[in-house]
Amino acid sequence: MTNASPNTEKSWLDAIRRDWDTRARENARAYINWPDVPNEEDAFFASGKTDYDHYVTPFLKKMSFDPREKTALEIGCGIGRIARWMCQDFAQYIGVDVSPEMIRRASSYKLPRAQFQAVSGGDLAGIPNESVDFIWSFAVFQHVPDKRAIFNYFQEAARVLRPGGIFRLHMKGLWTVPLGRLMLEAGFPDRDRDRDKKAPKFKIPFVRLRFLDTWQGRSVRPDEAVQQCESVGLEVLDTAGEWTPMMWIGGRKK
Repeated sequence: MTNASPNTEKSWLDAIRRDWDTRARENARAYINWPDVPNEEDAFFASGKTDYDHYVTPFLKKMSFDPREKTALEIGCGIGRIARWMCQDFAQYIGVDVSPEMIRRASSYKLPRAQFQAVSGGDLAGIPNESVDFIWSFAVFQHVPDKRAIFNYFQEAARVLRPGGIFRLHMKGLWTVPLGRLMLEAGFPDRDRDRDKKAPKFKIPFVRLRFLDTWQGRSVRPDEAVQQCESVGLEVLDTAGEWTPMMWIGGRKK
């Protein structure tokens, strides 16, 4: 989207906001949705239900977490693809996004027990300390081109979570070599979304060269993600998809 060459965290955040606002105006569903899901409103929100049932509900059960009377916060809510399903389980839902246009669209659905607000793309300003019980982010950090912004969200998650609150964050967990505005990435393909297909016995690694922008963001090594979480008081209790584009880090605030 942008041809600029941001060299600072602020310029990256400005580029992210500008580009995602443009994408939201152009065709929000197309940029948010999976390629194999029709670009229709019913199919769009139905895919949110499928992902919520697959990625959120089992994790809550694994953590022995009852969402009733609890507050959930989603980092990168878009226009609310998953928000409407979280609202049904949680007493309160907060969706934040770097794009004011995405927030405008999400708010237009007037979901019960939900509030939406725009953020900088690198923090949770406006969310009070220790006011949230569950923090979730999906298919968001993979688009962030500055690791500092990703790691600052870890710190912000620790700030706004209540003691004992839980988190589950998704990111690219690949091995990378930064080459200026290019990235050399290596890892294993993820079969998690092919839920109707049997996973192959052996995964074949890949190597690819990517242009760093607001669509192809930074990867975070699994050990690096765990270390960063632990350093801010987030105890990592559950990981999945290490060394793939679908890595999950989850756990509890100490």
